[in-house]
Amino acid sequence: MNKGTPLLAALGGALLLAAPALAQDRLFVASEGAKLKADKSASSDTVAELPVGTPLTVQGQEDSWYKVSTGGHSGWIYRGKVAASPPEASKQGGDNLFGSAGASTIMVSEADSARSMRGLNASEQQAAKEAGRAPRPLSDYQHALDAVLAQKVDKKELESFLKAGRIGEYAK
Repeated sequence: MNKGTPLLAALGGALLLAAPALAQDRLFVASEGAKLKADKSASSDTVAELPVGTPLTVQGQEDSWYKVSTGGHSGWIYRGKVAASPPEASKQGGDNLFGSAGASTIMVSEADSARSMRGLNASEQQAAKEAGRAPRPLSDYQHALDAVLAQKVDKKELESFLKAGRIGEYAK
């Protein structure tokens, strides 16, 4: 075996491992309320508020933060606020609790216990009857789900929740 073969193989492997990072020089804001920060900390000054879909040029990455630039501004953005491709227009916006999550095509009547919604399918209803429990009408579940989806949460409430729970960019 040639002495240069292991070195060449190692170099090739290193390039393959680095390729995704090198190729990912463009990201997009994927979350409403995304803020470009002066430093890689949620408590640092906000340089700019970025709308969903804003293209970002990646300059580097440290821990859970990307160093980016956009529209003449440069700063840090938390990785949970970005995506490798622009979000679909149908998944942007909405002022209810899950507005930016997009619409579900799952009918309540088709949900099963694997989706942590016990009692929604016919077999669960039958099992309840056989166990001597009164099955709840499917409309009860539909009304409960509709009530949750209709919840309005403003940005300040959401940010307070994330801070209090040390979630996402507030985790340490």
